[in-house]
Amino acid sequence: MNTVCDDIYRKTGGFLKGICHPDENYTMITDAGISWIRRDVPFPFKATGTINKEYLRFLRETKKYTDQGLRSVLISPYPSAFLEHGIDPRTPEGLKTVEAVCEFMARGYSQHGVCWQATNELFVVHFRMPLNEEESKNFLIASLKGLRRGDPDAVIGHNSVDPNGSWDAHCVEIDAVCDCDYIGFDCYNGTWFSGGTDTYIDRINELYALVKKPVILQEFGFASLGTNAHADFREAYEYFANLGFKSQQDVADRMDEFIELLPPALKYTALNCCEEDRYPAIISMMPHLLKMWFAEEVFPHTEEGQAAFYNELLPKLLANPYLAGAFLYCWTDSPSCFTCGASDCPCETAWGITRLDGTPKKAYDVIKNIFNQK
Repeated sequence: MNTVCDDIYRKTGGFLKGICHPDENYTMITDAGISWIRRDVPFPFKATGTINKEYLRFLRETKKYTDQGLRSVLISPYPSAFLEHGIDPRTPEGLKTVEAVCEFMARGYSQHGVCWQATNELFVVHFRMPLNEEESKNFLIASLKGLRRGDPDAVIGHNSVDPNGSWDAHCVEIDAVCDCDYIGFDCYNGTWFSGGTDTYIDRINELYALVKKPVILQEFGFASLGTNAHADFREAYEYFANLGFKSQQDVADRMDEFIELLPPALKYTALNCCEEDRYPAIISMMPHLLKMWFAEEVFPHTEEGQAAFYNELLPKLLANPYLAGAFLYCWTDSPSCFTCGASDCPCETAWGITRLDGTPKKAYDVIKNIFNQK
């Protein structure tokens, strides 16, 4: 009997049980039943046009992971990487170069059995800046076309469907002009967004109905640190008031003044994103500014709550006929938040299933038990 995922499984060897941002503790990773890793590929060229040594190092690391039984999902470079190298993907000439660079990378990895994810989360301002939504869509299409041309046999897709569904129409358009093997998505219901574990399954079913392709959950997880804000957003209003702003509308009216008060990393995003993204980006910074989650609590943000989340969700994911893989975010905790830079911000510091010292959290044992059963 043929199933939805048969074709992709012929390339991947079966369901992709993966982890984001691994370290070199190969045995501990594979003992948990994890057989795939997900990492960002460095830009392959220097400004001079010569090969970037970091790119060559990354290639060697990828082969080493493969030798240890860990195949790779590779994320192609973001718009900012091209701009840093003098390539403007907002122009027709720049988009042609995006295709050429992605083709070069895919060809170089064609013997390593990798799966490609074209760039990352272009519905998020932090990742697409300074491109707007339409420019981001064109950048994604160019990336996908280049990857496919560089390795016609590779597994290729993207994760640019956002939690609110506003990019869904774009994804239908992208799928019509690009030869994708899967549609990917990231889901953080229970932390960044409200919703229990059943909402993950609802979204998988929606996405399969959208493009009739296998679905890969390329990021999901649960932070083991943080508290939840009240549903009436009183903490946000108090924060505005303490800075001299009467309301959210007052922030919108005096946006330049508010931006000057932001921490450096967040201020950089606000100043460098496109004009139409500026206000939404500022509002999305509130969890970082307050160091609180705004979603309705389903599980507590503790190591016990993190383990309970995985224990409830993973069996549901593995049973879904449309899901071809799932990548936990992430392997280990971070000493600081990569978005705002603060060490005490729960938003990007406590997603790991291992702690900073390398010891496993309770979630590690839950994942190990479930992944090794199937």
